[in-house]
Order: sequence, then C-alpha cells, then structure tokens
Amino acid sequence: MKKLWILPFMLLAGACATLSQANLDWIPIGPEFPKNQAANVEILTDKNQITRPYGNLGLLRIKNLEPDRDTLKRGVEKGRSFVASKGADAMFLGQYNSAEDGAANPKVTLIMYAIKYVDDLDEADLKAMENFEIEGALNASVGM
Repeated sequence: MKKLWILPFMLLAGACATLSQANLDWIPIGPEFPKNQAANVEILTDKNQITRPYGNLGLLRIKNLEPDRDTLKRGVEKGRSFVASKGADAMFLGQYNSAEDGAANPKVTLIMYAIKYVDDLDEADLKAMENFEIEGALNASVGM
C-alpha cells in the first residue's frame, strides 16, 4: 500500500521517456545562426501566417510519437527548443499520422520547418550566411 505513490511517477517517467527516445531527424538546408530563445520562436500552422521574407534553415522531424494531445504538445515544445538552438525565428508545423494509411498501431510524425526571417538580419547573421556559402562552395569543389 505504501508504494502506490510510485505508480503516477512511473507513468509520468514513461511518458517523458517516449518523447526523449523519439526519433529526431534534422535535415539542414541553410546555415545555423546564433541561438534564439524558444519562447521567441513563432509556431505557424498555415503558410498565410508567414508575412515576412524568410529562408529555411532546415527540416526537423520527430517520429513515432503517440497520437495523444500531451505527447504531441511536448513534441512541439521539444521541436521549438531545437529550432531555436539553430537560430530560427519561427517554425512551420505539420504532421503525418500513420492512421491515415491504416496502421494498426498509429504513430504521429511532427514535421517542422525552421524559418529565419531575412528582413532584419544583423552582422552576425550575414556572416553565418557568408560562411555557409563558402563551405558549400568548398564542399562542391572537393567532390569534383
């Protein structure tokens, strides 16, 4: 009877472990910029919400999440922190649910495009873009 307090703790730990062990894929498309605060990263769900000029920093996928509201909310916040660490100003959020394809045990993949607004870049941002361009040119010449 005294060990009943362990059950809620184990359930909470299991829910967190599911998210922390989720398959996280980052596909860089552009340079990394100085880190941003996660709270400053806008979460966009419709392209019409993007009203400023921007570039894509990369694509983040968090795969195999349970299709429940709390897990998905934690996944969005994890993604928000991740793209903020790459310097994103916003993230365009989408999802794929394997239930759409008739999966017996459906899972959700969160899909997040990391966005950097380009209408107010500072000198450090411009330097990051220049370095990315130079690295790309060097990598291209090595492959020849």
